Amino acid sequence: MKKLLFPLFITVAILASCSLTSQTFIGPQKAFELGDGKHGAFTAIVKNDCGVPVVIYKMPLGDTAIKLATLIPGQKKTIRFAANTKAIFKNNSNAEAVVKLKVTGDTGLSMGGPNY
Repeated sequence: MKKLLFPLFITVAILASCSLTSQTFIGPQKAFELGDGKHGAFTAIVKNDCGVPVVIYKMPLGDTAIKLATLIPGQKKTIRFAANTKAIFKNNSNAEAVVKLKVTGDTGLSMGGPNY
């Protein structure tokens, strides 16, 4: 039994380490981008950890942004993004927004904050 549990533990530990966890602050009337350019698919577990709504968009490479959801304060959602698709988290309020992110899949993603 011990011989079976140890490899299982190692596999779970490796899979758990292949994620990106972040607490991201988004200024008033600003946006945060995750995954600009060519990259693999990824999944984001997003939690709105502030008192203002946060709008989530997806933007396939070379295309326009598509609204996916508006997270109200305290709301949590899991969103899957296809390869070469950017995730955009937009704060339309006049107060700072905070989102907690856990990203799995391709975690070698660019991060930035353009003005939209």
